[in-house]
Amino acid sequence: MDDVTATSIPPAPAALYGEDQIQVLEGVEAVRKRPGMYIGGTGVNALHHLVYEVLDNSIDEAMAGYGKTITVEMLADGSCSITDEGRGIPVGPKKDPNPAIDGKSAIEIALTVLHAGGKFGQEGSAYKVSGGLHGVGVSCVNFLSEYLDAEVSRDGKLHRIEFERGKTVKPLHVIGPAHPPTRTGTKITFKPDAQIFPDAELRYDILVARMRELSFLNSGITIKLTDERIIENGQPKTDVFKAEKGLAEYVQFLMIGKSAVSPEVYLKRVDGDNVCEVAFQYNDGYNETLLSFANNINNVDGGTHAQGFKVALTRILNGYARKKGIIKEKDPTPTGEDLREGLIAIVSVQLRNPTFNNQPKERLLNEEVESFVSQAVGDALESWLEEHPADAKRLCMKGINAAQAREAARKARELTRRKGAFDSGGLPGKLYDCTSKNVEESEIYLVEGDSAGGSAKGGRDHRTQAILPLKGKILNVEKARLDKILGFEEIRSLIQALACGIGEEDFDISKLRYGKVIIMTDADVDGSHIRTLLLTFFFRQMKELIKQNRIYIAQPPLYLISRGKKSEYVLNEKRMRTVLSELGLSGTTLVLRDDDANEVRRLTGDDLKRAFDLLEQLNDYVAIVRRRGITFEDLLSQRAKDPQAAGRLPRIRIRIAGDVPNIPVGEHYFWSPEEEEAFLTKHKLFAEAPGNGHATGGNGAAITTPLPATGTTGTNADDRVGRRGVSITRSELHEVKELEKLFVEIGKLGLSVDDYSLKQEQSASGETMPTKFVLENTSSKGEARVTAVANLAGISEAILGTGKEGMEIKRFKGLGEMDADQLWDTTMNPANRVLLRVTWDAASEAEQLFSILMGEEVEPRRKYIEDHALEVKNLDV
Repeated sequence: MDDVTATSIPPAPAALYGEDQIQVLEGVEAVRKRPGMYIGGTGVNALHHLVYEVLDNSIDEAMAGYGKTITVEMLADGSCSITDEGRGIPVGPKKDPNPAIDGKSAIEIALTVLHAGGKFGQEGSAYKVSGGLHGVGVSCVNFLSEYLDAEVSRDGKLHRIEFERGKTVKPLHVIGPAHPPTRTGTKITFKPDAQIFPDAELRYDILVARMRELSFLNSGITIKLTDERIIENGQPKTDVFKAEKGLAEYVQFLMIGKSAVSPEVYLKRVDGDNVCEVAFQYNDGYNETLLSFANNINNVDGGTHAQGFKVALTRILNGYARKKGIIKEKDPTPTGEDLREGLIAIVSVQLRNPTFNNQPKERLLNEEVESFVSQAVGDALESWLEEHPADAKRLCMKGINAAQAREAARKARELTRRKGAFDSGGLPGKLYDCTSKNVEESEIYLVEGDSAGGSAKGGRDHRTQAILPLKGKILNVEKARLDKILGFEEIRSLIQALACGIGEEDFDISKLRYGKVIIMTDADVDGSHIRTLLLTFFFRQMKELIKQNRIYIAQPPLYLISRGKKSEYVLNEKRMRTVLSELGLSGTTLVLRDDDANEVRRLTGDDLKRAFDLLEQLNDYVAIVRRRGITFEDLLSQRAKDPQAAGRLPRIRIRIAGDVPNIPVGEHYFWSPEEEEAFLTKHKLFAEAPGNGHATGGNGAAITTPLPATGTTGTNADDRVGRRGVSITRSELHEVKELEKLFVEIGKLGLSVDDYSLKQEQSASGETMPTKFVLENTSSKGEARVTAVANLAGISEAILGTGKEGMEIKRFKGLGEMDADQLWDTTMNPANRVLLRVTWDAASEAEQLFSILMGEEVEPRRKYIEDHALEVKNLDV
């Protein structure tokens, strides 16, 4: 490459870079412009980090001794609500020399000002220990949310403040009294902003892993997770997590699918504000699982607390083995890695001023923590070994056996090196290598079988894409030591191709030859099994590749669908619906008619596609409304009752049941919490429910809460009287905001939501009257066709039905069924392909799942299959 001198580049005009180009981004603009600086990006992990930021505040309250129950709810409109029983974010005005802050309520400052919070660790602060350090968490959530509403029960009152994209839209105000008056707590409801996050849908399975983890780390705290988007047996999907024994239960959770070879060891030491908790147990496997946490934060790369545990374990076990004569002269001395073979351990510390290596807090750096943990573990383990001599000897012998196996593996590696598997200069003969030496642009496909390997070889980009065909199923490394693993030819070929070694001793990622490792297997049972075996190998022997996001799974198409001259490969059922809509919309016109069947408008092209997309969304939200037991027609009719005469939908519904005189039984709708509060006050009623500050039984999900027996409550003696035998069921209709947005967008196209459920009528003579909507298109045979559609609800299905006509569907099960061009077009072309990236985020969940599915124990595997049998969507029989 030729050098480029300064004189070869023409100078930029001075007008392009002047004082006007210097910008200062502060607060909400800074976070929305550069979200990666604050939450690590805009991907799925960053999206769920918003939930964790709010949840961590509730956990911090519980850790400080305020409240024992936290409720996390995913709501119908895609928002999330987190409610605690803490002290409640302060709401009073704050005095500050900064005029922009002086006089503002503390809650508004906490939610709108970066680096504002009560967790900076100074003497007399509100929190002794906390995961939040910088005061940017909940304010960032506010800035990156379409809307955020905060309710605080404090000082006998229920306060509320509302924001949109970080801007205050409704200042702090009092809704009414807290119920009961002594109740305290905070409820944050927010919806991630789709302008920031390409995919703003929160996942239940991701959140459930974190909720379970937090319950283990904070014994005695109850965390309830509900998702009203998922209905099971007529009710929103719900999981409740509570671990009375804390880390001991965490270890038992990770031990599922494994056979224990020692009792569980648990210890806890407190030194001032510093707390160390450790639980561990050995199993008969060969893999080590060590999870480390600091102030509830999972430090994926360990740190000083993990190092302190490792040092103490190695020192105490080897010292005991020498003292008792368990290690013989001919035995190799076990290393720390040997002594941790088959170990599952959790190390959790709490400290006032933790220091981490980066914002994701992957490694704890506090030097004093290493000696603190090492001393705590050493003292406890030394006593335990003396008290359990038989178990102690078994653990020492397990380490000695591991050391002997390590020596055998070393000899196997030396033999393997001589054969070239650890030598980057010698590559396996079956590898079709790429020409590029640039690691970041090169990728290797691990392909099932020679047939698919041949197609992949013919269709690839030979400059950047390498192909390694794998014959049959590789060894299940979950059940094998390293010496046996290295004796398997297909695994040696894989190690040889990647050239970065395996295991802690030999792995060196700087020697990796390919930036992406892509697993490409058939879409059948055998293909899934091979993919799982490969993932097991990477998880156990090359975990750093997963941590650095180097492992991907290719997604070959399931179908080839054709109609006429148009054909498309379809990845999944969701994409199938999209393709059907595209075919159905092609050449189709939607004719809108008035009540006299006169044509008033025609929608085609982009307008018709826009109408279809909006109606599909509308149908989804209508389904949510109906799941609540409300007909969509009844909900629409409530618009006429809007107190402000603005035609809005109500936000809250309560149902009152009972046989007490003067109680307004039945359904009641409200457009604001204030209206609801006024209604309940008028009738001297209140409903107390966990997780909310006023007459609430939860967000969105209808929860029946019986009123207390007759008595006096509230701030005044005769404030409200509950009556025996009366109950209130309350629902917050969170989908209403999205519905009203859809109504506006649908109206722009000349459609009215009032036509959603129209019925096709008959005349007095019995003839069917013309419908309000008609689809006009040309059939697959070239014939003009007219389809009558009775109402808005039927338009999208009618379009999909048109798309299905004359369609041919071919299902692919094997990559070998595709020729080279097809494989390139669908699965290997970077412009078209879909890759799933394998991440390390739920390592503890993965640890358990690999043990269940790939381990020796049959019973846990059978139970897992039985528990999840009804979740199967594509069964290959």
